[in-house]
Amino acid sequence: MADNISDKIIRNTLFNTVGTFWQIIITLVLTPYIISYIGIERFGIWAIVGVLTGYFGLLDFGIGTGFVKYISEYHTKNDYKKINQIINTGVTFYSILAILIIIVGLFFINPLLSIFSISEELHSEAQFVFMLGIIIFCLSNALSAFGAIQNGLQRMDITNKISIAVSIPMVIGTIYFLESGYGLRGLMINNAIIFSISSIINIIIGLKLLPELRLSPFLFDKEMLKKLFSYGYKLQISRFAQLVSFQTDKLLITYFLGIGLVVFYQIGSSITQLMRQIPLLVVSALIPAASEIEARNGRESLNELYLRGSKHLIFISTPLLFFVIINASLIVRTWMGEGYEMAVSIIQILAIGYYANTVTGVASSIASGVARTEFEMKFGSFMAILNLCLGIILIIKIGFIGVVIGTTISLTISSLFFMKAFNKYLGCLLSDYIQLFYKPLFSCIIPTLIILFLNYHFWPSIVLSDRLVNLSILGLKSIIFGGIYIIIILSWGYIDEKDKRLFRNKIPLLRYIL
Repeated sequence: MADNISDKIIRNTLFNTVGTFWQIIITLVLTPYIISYIGIERFGIWAIVGVLTGYFGLLDFGIGTGFVKYISEYHTKNDYKKINQIINTGVTFYSILAILIIIVGLFFINPLLSIFSISEELHSEAQFVFMLGIIIFCLSNALSAFGAIQNGLQRMDITNKISIAVSIPMVIGTIYFLESGYGLRGLMINNAIIFSISSIINIIIGLKLLPELRLSPFLFDKEMLKKLFSYGYKLQISRFAQLVSFQTDKLLITYFLGIGLVVFYQIGSSITQLMRQIPLLVVSALIPAASEIEARNGRESLNELYLRGSKHLIFISTPLLFFVIINASLIVRTWMGEGYEMAVSIIQILAIGYYANTVTGVASSIASGVARTEFEMKFGSFMAILNLCLGIILIIKIGFIGVVIGTTISLTISSLFFMKAFNKYLGCLLSDYIQLFYKPLFSCIIPTLIILFLNYHFWPSIVLSDRLVNLSILGLKSIIFGGIYIIIILSWGYIDEKDKRLFRNKIPLLRYIL
């Protein structure tokens, strides 16, 4: 059983890795292209619309967060009646909710836009983008149960193949609409087209993966809705907390300082989000796996999954933290070119808070997989309140950089409290978890000093206009840093024989390295 689950985790993680890196490449390429066409202020509107639609999404009470967990659990038990109830209950509930949210959006759109002092010239564009964004978001929720089938059945290979496939027309559409002069409206119309394509594909795939699936509003089940609500409302509070911690800074900056500065925050936070997203690939397949382990009464396996998974997460996250901080200036210059230097300090400060949040990823996934969502709820609420208070106080006191400092402090403190509570629940010593950090942290010291030495003597912080040259230097730095880090940490035995055996057996490519 353990080997079967580990096979699924590793296979799904590999597919998630490929899919995520593909999306990262597209984001890195398209962002400067989009800004060059629509300008800083319109890109700020684009970013703010994403935040506002996220807040409207909180009106679903977290019903959809339980889809993957319970589809996985009932599929393990071959209970297809319950799976049909989950999907039809979700589709029916979200369809009704979509109508209500769209009506609310129509009433609140102008008051919301007036808060951010958007110029009259851009008001109609912002109104169109906001309303179409709300509609797409609502319909996406209504059809999300079909996409959850793939993850619930631990078929992330299909999920990522679909994601990569639909990204191609998305890129083509983005180029077409911008080159044709449609601007913000064109970008959102393109999103609507891509959403329609991916939704149709997800429905077809869902019906093929589950031949037992029946679609009927009469399969709506009140008890299942209560079950999904009981699971989801706690995670919804956590989701709200994450929205506050990772997105509300943009609203504060827009309200206190102006929408133009949002672009610099968006660029800086995008880099740190990538720094967070890459190592979290390690845990991307753990929620359904943890649910399956719990369904099979494997408490000892959960402990093993937690400590070993956290070790792998820390192993990847720690060098990324150091590398991003010492190379923030070159990263921004390589990606965006000149004129975005303000984003550098944002990256360096946010990286610390995002790292503290990232290394809780295994614990967070297991807690969701075993339906102990109160951990996310309690500490997410604490994080949100602390972040909002610190953000407002510090942006008033010290300006733009203050909101960034507030986010890092709140993420770090709340993550520490979360891990203390989760270790107590699982019966693990907090000291065992803390010990996982020692070797990765010390292994980063020598490569960091070497890169700083090379920065000072060979690659001084001069303006290089050629992005290919900058990219080559960045690539060479990553090889030097990563190579030295891996040599040091392997020599210290951080990756033990069980890890090596697991990787050799499950990932043939690593046989030659390990």
